[in-house]
Amino acid sequence: MVTETRLSPAIVEALSIGALPDVQWKMHDDLCDCIYQRIGMWTNPYLAETLEVRMCCIWAKLYEQFPDQVRTIPAFWDYNREQWVTEPAEWNGEDEMPKPIWYRQLARQQNRSVADIRIEYAAKDELRPKGAPKPEPVPLFVRFGGEWVAINLQGGFGEEGT
Repeated sequence: MVTETRLSPAIVEALSIGALPDVQWKMHDDLCDCIYQRIGMWTNPYLAETLEVRMCCIWAKLYEQFPDQVRTIPAFWDYNREQWVTEPAEWNGEDEMPKPIWYRQLARQQNRSVADIRIEYAAKDELRPKGAPKPEPVPLFVRFGGEWVAINLQGGFGEEGT
């Protein structure tokens, strides 16, 4: 028995003109030179349609139209300390620094374009900052009804202590 699958005319048309993308846009996909890569995606299975927007690129074009409403400040606003920090921070993530972030950090440190950095450092992955695993959490012991209980502050309860 042969089962025939029929595609909707819209799907057939999209496939025939190559309208379905081969590449999925994702934040930090490094498919544009925007410093803050942001992708908007709205999808609906009942319409069989998805809207993807490279918000970063659209914002860049808007910024050009309204230069008096945009400012780029060469510093990070540390809202915990309420002060500006002018030097890029060292990587402190658990995993390797993502290449797109690394390229942008190098561009800032060297006062060069992201495109130039990408070309120069594409084959120098061994220089990319490595991750540092989180230290094991220290349990907090709390007494409940005469019994000591270890509490993991990252969530959950541990073994009962004495």
